[in-house]
Amino acid sequence: MKKLLNLIKQARFVFVCGNGGSAATAEHLTNDLFSKRVKAICLNSNTSIMTMIANDFGYERTFGNQLYVYANSNDLLITISCSGTSPNIVCAKSMADMIGMKRYEFEVFGKEMNYEKLEDKHLQLCHKIKQAL
Repeated sequence: MKKLLNLIKQARFVFVCGNGGSAATAEHLTNDLFSKRVKAICLNSNTSIMTMIANDFGYERTFGNQLYVYANSNDLLITISCSGTSPNIVCAKSMADMIGMKRYEFEVFGKEMNYEKLEDKHLQLCHKIKQAL
């Protein structure tokens, strides 16, 4: 948690993304960060940009292409995903590495594949981050 808070405080912008229920959590975290005056952008919130990228380049590039345009090496990418293996999440992490961004990945499935439990942990982490800031 301390490492994550330091990454957030040092970042020029914090980019957050997720799919499905994790997309809602990504939006929630972005809101919480913004309320604490952290410059945060949720990559899954702009449907017109997401659908244009999906249509023109492929769904797997929906987050990575946005990072290519918006991000630089002083930024942080936070990915929220239960599996961590969705192609658009993998592409975003790869693009962040190419740009030289810092990255933080919320916990992914271990031995137990329980979406509800893991999604609850993700939301609790969002609240802990907000409280700590």
